[in-house]
Amino acid sequence: MRVIGRTPTDPERVIVFVARIPKRAVAAIHGGEPWPAAAATRRPGVDSLRLDVTPVPDDAGGGFQVEVYVNGTEMTAAAAGLGMEPYDVLVPINRLVAASQPRTVPIARCGCGVYGCGSTDVTITRDGDLVHWDWSIEVPMNRGVSFAAAGYDAEVARVAADYSWETAERTAGRRVMTDMDRERLLTYGLRPSWVANDYRDHQLFRVALQIEGDYQVFVDTPWRGRGPEELARSVCATLALPPSQWRATWHAIKPTLTEPPEIAGPSWRPARF
Repeated sequence: MRVIGRTPTDPERVIVFVARIPKRAVAAIHGGEPWPAAAATRRPGVDSLRLDVTPVPDDAGGGFQVEVYVNGTEMTAAAAGLGMEPYDVLVPINRLVAASQPRTVPIARCGCGVYGCGSTDVTITRDGDLVHWDWSIEVPMNRGVSFAAAGYDAEVARVAADYSWETAERTAGRRVMTDMDRERLLTYGLRPSWVANDYRDHQLFRVALQIEGDYQVFVDTPWRGRGPEELARSVCATLALPPSQWRATWHAIKPTLTEPPEIAGPSWRPARF
């Protein structure tokens, strides 16, 4: 322990006392000037980033993932096991954008396809001309990484604007997730959960919504040979109507709920799985 002062009666008293008082109090003792703080180390922006959207193997649930390459090495496999679903990080908003305030976002999920079974997060911090990533939970490496902000911003914007990987189903899904009026849906207590073709009938495009922890609501729209953009417009037009006018199905999450939601209309039916 460093000696900063002594008393005649107890040479250790001032040492122990000062070690426990706040910095502001120490500053007051020293005439308003705090002790010099240790210089913070600023990580250099020497790391490189590449993001790719790739298919997920069928045994992990299928779909797509956002792979993360740092200095040429894929990170999500070394982390929780699988990249995140694009709907969770790129659509409807790009959560990888480095904002003015730090934010923590999921970057990898378990190899089974479920985030939470296995998870990796990154805290994204903009620091002048740098962007820092700090890993948490199941970390792929023993240090954070830092990128030149200009290159980082360009790569994050590029992957969000690259739709070359999309199927017709995913193009329709992106348009619906982006264009639906979420605020209007929320006035009815509805929050979007997911969008996809019905797994039993790929000629039906399904929007799943949720009412708190009480109900799931499903709105199906037939493709009828339409392209994804046209289908998405039709879906969003339906969702813009009052829910009582929808042709929808519902499922009670809580077994005690045996009646349809209050917002249900005459064309609502119980869902069958």
